[in-house]
Amino acid sequence: MNWLRGELDRMFEEFAPPGRSLLSYVPRLVSPLPAVELVDTGSAYKLTAELPGLTEKDIRLEVADGVLLLASEKEESSERREDGHLISERRHGSFRRRIALPADADADEIEAKFKHGLLSVEIAKTEKARDHARKIKIGS
Repeated sequence: MNWLRGELDRMFEEFAPPGRSLLSYVPRLVSPLPAVELVDTGSAYKLTAELPGLTEKDIRLEVADGVLLLASEKEESSERREDGHLISERRHGSFRRRIALPADADADEIEAKFKHGLLSVEIAKTEKARDHARKIKIGS
């Protein structure tokens, strides 16, 4: 049994050394920054970020000078006794991601929702940008 536990511990050390992954338990092949997608819906921009393992209390979302800051810091610890041994585990991880907003984004009109590890942020476009859009005819 001890041999198997040792092999499992060695395997996890090789795949996820501390500080190399999002919150120290995602394999290092994955970027430590969360996956983010920014889509232009016409009247607004929709940003989505995958943040598995986090809660809305763990997430910091701010906007300043045309830059959206998405950040988190989380610590976890657990202790248990097993076969007369104390097993203590601690994890700490953090990230900061800055996303430059398009020039026509309205920083005063941003709404965010978080559900099942997915952060959805809707960023309205300025009134001038919405009124300025026009369709262009393409000739042959």
